[in-house]
Amino acid sequence: MFGLSRVLVLGVLCFIAAAIPAAGQQRGSVSGRVLDAGGLVLPGATVTVTEQDTGFARTVATAENGAYLVQSLDPGVYTVVVELSGFGSTKRTDLTLTAGSAITLDVTMQLAGLQEQVVVTAEVPLVQTSTSQIGGNLSSGEIEDIPANFRNINALTQLVPGITPNPAASSFEGGQVVANGTPSQQNVYLIDGMYNNDDRLGGSQATQVRMVLDNIEEYQVLTNQYSSEFGGGAGAIINMISRGGTNELHGRAYSYFRDDKFNARNAFLPPDRPKPDEMTRQFGFSVGGPVIRDRAHFYFAIEKDHEDIAGPKRFPAAAAPLATDFVGTFSVRATNYFGRGDVQITPRNILNVRWLLETAPTKGEGFNTNNQTIDAQQWESDWDHSLSANYTSIVSNRASNVIRLGRIGEELGTGAQAFFDEDVNQVGFAGRSPFSIGQQNGHPGYVTGKGGTGANTVIRTYVIDESFSYFLPDWRGSHTFKAGGGLSFNQMPPRTMMDSGVFTFSSDAPYNPAISSTYPVQFDVLVGPPDEFGYAVTSKDRRHYGFFEDKWQLDDRLTLNLGLRYDHQKHTPASSDDVAPRAGFAWNVAGTGTTVVRGGVGKFYAYVPVVLDLNLQQNAVQTLFPTISINAASDTCGCVLRPDMISDSQGNPGVAQLSAAAQADLNRRRDAVLAGTQFNRNPWLDSDNRQLPYTWSWSVGVNQQLFANAAAAVDYVANVSRDQVGIVDINEPVNGVRPGVDGFDPTGSLIPPEARSTPFLRVLQAQTSPAFDGDYSSLQFSFVRRMANRWSGRVAYTLQESHYVGLGNPDARRVWLDNEPRADYGLFASDRSHVLAASGTVNVWRSLNVATVVSAISGAPINETVGRDVNLDNDNNDRPISGRDDAAFPIRSEVDSQGRAVINGLEGPGSFLIDMSFRYQIPLGRGFESLDLFYDIFNLLNRENLVAPIGNRASTVFMVPTAAQFPRQMQFGIRARF
Repeated sequence: MFGLSRVLVLGVLCFIAAAIPAAGQQRGSVSGRVLDAGGLVLPGATVTVTEQDTGFARTVATAENGAYLVQSLDPGVYTVVVELSGFGSTKRTDLTLTAGSAITLDVTMQLAGLQEQVVVTAEVPLVQTSTSQIGGNLSSGEIEDIPANFRNINALTQLVPGITPNPAASSFEGGQVVANGTPSQQNVYLIDGMYNNDDRLGGSQATQVRMVLDNIEEYQVLTNQYSSEFGGGAGAIINMISRGGTNELHGRAYSYFRDDKFNARNAFLPPDRPKPDEMTRQFGFSVGGPVIRDRAHFYFAIEKDHEDIAGPKRFPAAAAPLATDFVGTFSVRATNYFGRGDVQITPRNILNVRWLLETAPTKGEGFNTNNQTIDAQQWESDWDHSLSANYTSIVSNRASNVIRLGRIGEELGTGAQAFFDEDVNQVGFAGRSPFSIGQQNGHPGYVTGKGGTGANTVIRTYVIDESFSYFLPDWRGSHTFKAGGGLSFNQMPPRTMMDSGVFTFSSDAPYNPAISSTYPVQFDVLVGPPDEFGYAVTSKDRRHYGFFEDKWQLDDRLTLNLGLRYDHQKHTPASSDDVAPRAGFAWNVAGTGTTVVRGGVGKFYAYVPVVLDLNLQQNAVQTLFPTISINAASDTCGCVLRPDMISDSQGNPGVAQLSAAAQADLNRRRDAVLAGTQFNRNPWLDSDNRQLPYTWSWSVGVNQQLFANAAAAVDYVANVSRDQVGIVDINEPVNGVRPGVDGFDPTGSLIPPEARSTPFLRVLQAQTSPAFDGDYSSLQFSFVRRMANRWSGRVAYTLQESHYVGLGNPDARRVWLDNEPRADYGLFASDRSHVLAASGTVNVWRSLNVATVVSAISGAPINETVGRDVNLDNDNNDRPISGRDDAAFPIRSEVDSQGRAVINGLEGPGSFLIDMSFRYQIPLGRGFESLDLFYDIFNLLNRENLVAPIGNRASTVFMVPTAAQFPRQMQFGIRARF
């Protein structure tokens, strides 16, 4: 562990390093050469770059060969002025610099007296001639105009090729995105270039702290071949550029609302039932302006988000009267705060500070589309916070340095509503015996029961990183060298678990003590020492990285992007030689910047989320928090799987609850485990040789400017994933018999001597194995047309196929046959063969804009299972086998050479959406800029867009759709800008 003194020394050294040449992360640059009218280079010319809204200015002088580079520039609109004694000045205005863009601007100067100043206003080229990275940027205008359902920015991510959305039919977070067949957990989210990931789940749930739409100035998505300064994930790099203050006082007050009165009927709502009550209210205020003109600016915003989202819930007929069709509701009450300050301390030193806070209590996450009854709905209390500072030093004409410090925090309570009070404050056990709270009842087609599992997660992440660069203008071409590194402390201090137990049933029939076929087949519960709240465990990770890269422009046509990165993670035992080379090229074919051939190859490591370490700790061989699993063979009292029957909160009988005798038996088992007379029969183990997972990716393509305001690109993108992590049962039964400790641990390296007599059930080991290798290939097309002649548009299309092994996130992936993991090689659960998204905005009349987004996505795979534990391995994930499971009805999936249904062998329904937005601005006077009116229609054609059905063959609704995404909905909004 690093002591406090070492951390302080490291911080001091980073600030001292400001004297070293450096460059900022995720910023832009302007470079080029200054020439006279005859084409001769002009050294010593002064180039001043000024951000037009803030007045922040930077000045450099051209080198001996007339070259210059102004780097570490924040996204914005700039003016470039070039001056040299004896020549008239040249001024370039309205130069739009997006995140990560590198603009080449060559300047030809006229002799003084011929023309005192030349003003150039040409548009920035759409094709970048010096980068091999693949991705896209959404401008502020697009973010303002394009309809985004529930104003969630993830709805717009699909407009970048290579991105596959997993639409959320009911989710405050807005669903997930998958980049190039890589699990969403491996995405990396940034705010103004600062780390903003969820260390519990990685990037699978988007940002750690949500940035609301009205505070985003630009949205950048890098999907492939990004530079070596980015790492920690093999998916997309998603960077949100925030709004900031300017030299003028500006602000906005807004409100958006929708109501069930303006919504179409859900596809599964019975004709004789009225539409359920629904509403969404989002209202906010922001203001920004100068503290000192041209020197210091502020920005502050607040938004409240109240949502009640409803939908019909359908249940199998066999579940009646316990579970019958009704309307479910998901509710959110969120408040989001954002603050930003920017100070140009001196012409060469800039300080930026960002602060973000959100509270978001929710009831029934996904409840309007999942298979939970009203008692089983999940609640969530969430507090997210981020604070970061960015210090940029301009050392010389050729050098700059960027240092970032950040703290990201979360306090998240999730789980069964039995662990919350009515104000959605998590109370845990609240002094109750866990076994007396009630249990979750898991049937193939639905879930009921008041209890189950819960967790309270505290996350604290501290990040310090630095990058520096040096511009070498004339050494076998020009070079921009960049080097840097970073250190983060990623911890859960602590995570607290609650568990009152889960019954698993093999049929949808309600539990009835008089009918043996309705008895539960398994009971699982996590136990620990008696506690008022729950079972706490602490996890502390440390990660560090270093990188070096060279943007080598050999001549006006060919640029090489070369890099090397090193990553290390404390929680990965064999993370020691994780060096990732990256190489790319950009060839400006004709030298005109209209046709660029680009490509590259790179290695990308991904950090494993902290939750894996938590699972390893709480499920160790000897642990305070073992899992007790009981099946028919281990129910020695004959009472745990013969529970009491109670009625649910609606008075419907058929819920299983532990009897007094079962509670006493479980108390005895728990006390025996905690006294050390028994060991955990379902332990998790790590592997000493577990590696950091990585992906090799390569691409080649063409980016072509079609005319002044439009460009298209076609890229072939592929990758292979290696050293992937899987959770393997090394005590998997063979012909119904587990090998036992002498079989899976003959050398005694895993199980200590005192525990070797334990009758282990599952022994789950986190492993790195070639059996978990995956692959991906795609053809990606994009078209961008910026606003001109009153219209703009985008098209993104991806034709792809991705393969994965097993199911679940990379830190917890499981397979059906642990003795043969490669039998679970098949389509990735998020694979969508075709992903098409297109948007367009038309200025119809005066300030009336009409925008449309069209989205067409193939169906996701569905895994066909039998709904029972055939191989007796305590995992209910068995797939059907020809000759064994197809007597009643045939296997629908393709089968392998041994007659086994392949994983994810069925295809779910696809989706097709058209969203439309109308925006009209009314000019105002007396200090107000405009009054903006909004009218949005989502799912204009009212398509059903069915949610993927259940793949469990034991359910009466096997492959029968029971839910749909949102029907047609309307949203109204009003905004005053000043």
